[in-house]
Amino acid sequence: MLLLLLLLPLLLHLTTATQITTALAFTLIANVTTPSLDLTPSINHLNLTAVHVGAGLDAAVLTPTGPARVLYLNGTAPQDTGIASDGGLFPYGLRLGSLAAGAQSVGLDVGGVQPGVAISEEGWPQVVGPEEGGFVVCFEVRPVYGRPQYPVRFVRAGGDLPSGCVPVALLAQCAVLGEVPRGAVYDHEGVREVRCLGDVRAVEW
Repeated sequence: MLLLLLLLPLLLHLTTATQITTALAFTLIANVTTPSLDLTPSINHLNLTAVHVGAGLDAAVLTPTGPARVLYLNGTAPQDTGIASDGGLFPYGLRLGSLAAGAQSVGLDVGGVQPGVAISEEGWPQVVGPEEGGFVVCFEVRPVYGRPQYPVRFVRAGGDLPSGCVPVALLAQCAVLGEVPRGAVYDHEGVREVRCLGDVRAVEW
């Protein structure tokens, strides 16, 4: 199935609780854009978090029970702006990884941000990649995770939907930016306001 499914507009309607506003931080909530392809149990409205998979490497996954990872847009100019997250003493950046089976892994890894991975400036506030394409969530059972997980992947425009995966929009929900931990090697001076929704789960299909 071609990536066209990933690029279908979200069939959503605004309510008072879901008006688009701005904040300095946000979480990401998955919204399944093609309900007929949803997994069982459903992954709609699950939080995005991260699981440790290697030294300084975390895989971006959806969680049915855990809290969402707090993120923010960081950068002093458009060409160096991307999505970041605090991770103790070191900053983490939301980045696309290597290409495998037609899709790129998505990680929250130690280090700087990946320019171009940001929140859309028009339409619904959702994560966009550095090139045309869309995000999918897959069901996987791998030893590195220790239990079934729902890892996030990026598929370039024109690519096929990988088996066992579902097209999603990663919608930004407004959150509160925390304080920089004492002794951290980064600061929040480059944090930029971002468009976000007050309550993604209140959006009506």
